[in-house]
Amino acid sequence: MPPHRIRFNQDQYARLRRGSELMDFTEWNSWYAEYLADNLFLRSTDIYGAHLAGADLAYWYLEGADLRFAQLQGADLSYSYLKHANLANANLAGTNLWRAFLAGAELSGANPDAAVYDPADRIKFDPDHASRLREAAESGNIGAWNEWYKTELSKADGDVRLYGAYLEEASLRNLDLSGAVLCYAHLEGADLRHVNLSGANLSHVHLEGADLWQADLTGADLRHAELGGANLAGAKKEKALF
Repeated sequence: MPPHRIRFNQDQYARLRRGSELMDFTEWNSWYAEYLADNLFLRSTDIYGAHLAGADLAYWYLEGADLRFAQLQGADLSYSYLKHANLANANLAGTNLWRAFLAGAELSGANPDAAVYDPADRIKFDPDHASRLREAAESGNIGAWNEWYKTELSKADGDVRLYGAYLEEASLRNLDLSGAVLCYAHLEGADLRHVNLSGANLSHVHLEGADLWQADLTGADLRHAELGGANLAGAKKEKALF
């Protein structure tokens, strides 16, 4: 393949990964702005912007990352956290954006309609997590779950999308989860109808597409929770923190 057609650059990938792990894109954005300035004459060509076609960026923390004109064809950005990222004029043809968080992202000139939205066996559901939570709820001992959660799931691993329990699309209908600690948990698409979540810690929880019909959220901590597409019809929200 001729040099001007190279679609993936390992050095750029490593730089971006370092920013993701540090949750700080100061270095990347500074370098990238200079890189773009040095390559303005290449605009609209295949080598302009970051060369990340086919890259595995799933679950990466990319908040505020500068990705203008990035070549992201066929890249996996599923579950990536792209809040306020700059994707202006990025090439997203075939990019997997399944449950990527794009709130506030700059997409002018990009082609998100050409992206794909495919779970590709990446649904975050851990049967052990689900069974532990259900057992604690049914036995009336949610404290056992909270203690386990505190000791086993309190390490962030440098990525906000990897922190917490994996309960995506779990069926938890009618359970009493009052006072449960579920901060940062993945509950996208979960069935939470009639669930008692009063006083629960749901800060930073991922509830995109979850069904919370007639759930009790009285006094629950929902600060920084992701609620895009969640069904909150009939939910009790008195004194809940948003």
